Amino acid sequence: MEAHCCARPSTRFLSVVLSVGALPLLCGASHRTTNFVVEARSADVAKKVAEHAEECRRTIARAWLGRELPDWAEPCPVKVKLTGGEAGGLTSFGFDHNHVSDQSMVVEGRLDRILASAVPHEVTHTVFAAFFGGPMPRWADEGASLLSEDQRERSRHDQIAVDLMARRGEISLGELFQIDEYPKDLMAFYGQGYSISRFLIEIGGRPRFLEFVRDGLATGWDAATLDHYGLASVRELDRAWRSWHRGLASNRNAPPINDPALALSEPAQPIDEPRRNALR
Repeated sequence: MEAHCCARPSTRFLSVVLSVGALPLLCGASHRTTNFVVEARSADVAKKVAEHAEECRRTIARAWLGRELPDWAEPCPVKVKLTGGEAGGLTSFGFDHNHVSDQSMVVEGRLDRILASAVPHEVTHTVFAAFFGGPMPRWADEGASLLSEDQRERSRHDQIAVDLMARRGEISLGELFQIDEYPKDLMAFYGQGYSISRFLIEIGGRPRFLEFVRDGLATGWDAATLDHYGLASVRELDRAWRSWHRGLASNRNAPPINDPALALSEPAQPIDEPRRNALR
């Protein structure tokens, strides 16, 4: 069985990547829905988080897959720690024979930020895990999960990417696509992963992004880039992304674009099942 962790850092709480034990929990109540069982310091908080997680699960699955996920055999445990700070989270998975065998989640921060940011981000990891049946590349898993967060967080990561490239701190996409572990400069990694994920989704939509990532793992990133985006190689994709990013950076004070490709309320066309199975 394979284990995998997906972490979402906040500006205040980066040690969440290191260990679940880094999040001391003050749990006094629980609430169970069909797919989540939430522990929190009060029944009201546990209920709010559980019900919001269910709604995110429905909305995010429809946006990415064009359909809702089947109910899980066992609800995902979620532990909530309320603090006065920004949101952070950690989701851990076990995989067995191309299926999720177990999963658990921890979120922390102010309740409003947990609901707006941490819960949608972490639930997106569970949708990706169900689709792939195994670990997704770090850059894609984290970068694309950031797209489920609220406009405040998306704008913040747009700015992180702008600052990163202004100081020439980014790495080539050829290098980014090969990273298996979280690097030391975590915020830069998240910012660049978010930027390339946003770019790919804006030009091709969510289902194509998922199939690109799956093909990249199976047949190589150059072949997947040509197949899904019509560019000859990852190097050409890198150039196209950088050109797009320069345009975004030059207009960063403009109002956010209401792009249907990025809107969770806009359901994706269902991914063709024979195509999905052929890529496994």
